[in-house]
Amino acid sequence: MKIGYLGPKGTFSEEAVIKYTQGVENCEVVEFNTIPEVINCISNSLCEEAVIPIENSIEGSVNIAVDMLINDANGIMIKGEVIIPISHCLISDAPVEFKDVHCILSHQQAIAQCREYISKKFPNAEIKATDSTAQAVLGVKSKPGVVAIGPERAAVIYGMRIIDRDIQDVKENFTRFLVLSQKDGVVTGKDKTSIVFSVPNVPGSLYNALGVLANKKINMTKIESRPSRKKLGEYVFWVDIEGHREDEIVKSALEELKSRTDFLKVLGSYPKFK
Repeated sequence: MKIGYLGPKGTFSEEAVIKYTQGVENCEVVEFNTIPEVINCISNSLCEEAVIPIENSIEGSVNIAVDMLINDANGIMIKGEVIIPISHCLISDAPVEFKDVHCILSHQQAIAQCREYISKKFPNAEIKATDSTAQAVLGVKSKPGVVAIGPERAAVIYGMRIIDRDIQDVKENFTRFLVLSQKDGVVTGKDKTSIVFSVPNVPGSLYNALGVLANKKINMTKIESRPSRKKLGEYVFWVDIEGHREDEIVKSALEELKSRTDFLKVLGSYPKFK
């Protein structure tokens, strides 16, 4: 089985894949350069599964991943989730004084998670976004005064120096990753289901939709709105609920939701991460 992830080696995505595949035999991991490429590797039949970051406990959702799953990922379902702790390091190719740092490289999410640290330590440094934290670490090679924010593993893999550790603004920092495939997960009894829907643009429509879940005592663990891409001021809602879509109570709730929404899509049911 081939599993795609956001490369190169040394990203937090690779750490999530390593955790997900522990004990799995005959598994090959495949690197991709961007999140859209990772998602599309399923529909292009390049991989059977893919692992993508979906949300961070400090910065919230990875919007490009959320939007693609809502709008573009037809035939792709969520079959699992992985949650890992995130510790960011300041990394360089050679010893460097903070006063000599003039440029910082990292993925946009990592930059956002270290915003206060960067502002305090490097108020005048140029900040450049990369497609991944590992690419940022690779990008400081032979560049005096340029540093990267990334995982300790990336520094070790690519022979770089760690200048500072645990530089994220909130120390309790976690990222949730989703496992994608053409099928979602089987019923385990400890499951979650992700759905997206839109409602009529009239008073009380969202309340009426969410009331279906409340009336059936289905716990909602996440709700997020995203632009519909159709009209300014129109939104779709991503909701995570407890239970599997094959559970009778969830199945009946989804049927009732259809009558209260303009659009309803089940992204998949999958085991809660332990």
